[in-house]
Amino acid sequence: MTSSILFSGNAFSLADGKGRFVIPLEMRKQVKLGSGNENRLVTSFHGKHPCATGFGTIFRQQQEDAITARAIAAMNRGEDYDEDGEREKLFPLMDDVNFDDGGRFFLPDDLKDVSGITDAIFFVGVSRYIQMWNPAAYEASESGHELLKAKCRRFLAEREASGK
Repeated sequence: MTSSILFSGNAFSLADGKGRFVIPLEMRKQVKLGSGNENRLVTSFHGKHPCATGFGTIFRQQQEDAITARAIAAMNRGEDYDEDGEREKLFPLMDDVNFDDGGRFFLPDDLKDVSGITDAIFFVGVSRYIQMWNPAAYEASESGHELLKAKCRRFLAEREASGK
């Protein structure tokens, strides 16, 4: 049942010695559920925020279904709708990433570069998908929630104090 695949909460992950991050446990359960019980995370880049996104494979099909529904609605209204253009904006950015049973995964290097992620990720569950932020970028974002920004400030201050 796909309607039960919802992400919430937030957590930090530091890269291990191999450069892998860990998907938080509750989010990992939802990703696995949304990927047919396989350890597969689909990653992409957020269109409005400087962060990566992650979700189960079923969400990819939901995106296709939404594009098709918008095309049909536009046709019924007598309007043009560029289905292929919408697909070209979304699907080339999606990469399947395997993770182990402990949730460890490699974030693609290009995605790390464009989202500014280096050695830490701030995971934010936002209903149908997960946002993956550089903690400093989230703290500086205009759209971030003040409570979560404070959490990022604390995380960054503790890292600086520990010299990491």
